[in-house]
Amino acid sequence: MRFVAIADTHDNLDAIRDLIDVLRGEKFDFVVHAGDIIAPFSMKALAGIKREMYIAFGNNDGEKKILTRIAEEKGWVLGDIVEFPNGVVYHGTDKKIIEILKKTVHKYLILGHTHEVKVEKFGEKIVINPGEVCGYLTGKRTFAIVEDENVDIIEF
Repeated sequence: MRFVAIADTHDNLDAIRDLIDVLRGEKFDFVVHAGDIIAPFSMKALAGIKREMYIAFGNNDGEKKILTRIAEEKGWVLGDIVEFPNGVVYHGTDKKIIEILKKTVHKYLILGHTHEVKVEKFGEKIVINPGEVCGYLTGKRTFAIVEDENVDIIEF
């Protein structure tokens, strides 16, 4: 299983288009988005990836009813905390929730919100924050490609 983890796209359509261009050259099974897509037009743009998606709502996501409708139309999974094959995605930073998820997740916990890249292994489990697609806070646009024990952070 090989998947792409992204977070914090924040309506940056140029970054989303660039991400889609980079991903055209990659083989992967699905995408996990750790929140803050923001607006429906950005979610529609993400459809250019043409893969199954597992998406956690972010604190800045507006129009949740429309985002939910788009996700349902695409067959994507969307919610506050979302399971995906061998993992869970969550946007927040609530320490109690993260600790519970660390205990219950099978393999991967994908987090967003901080915009900072982080890869932490504990036992057989891996916590990943892929950074930010938008590049607004750190000046770096990043995502992760995850396969087995390997997590590659890609700057684009």
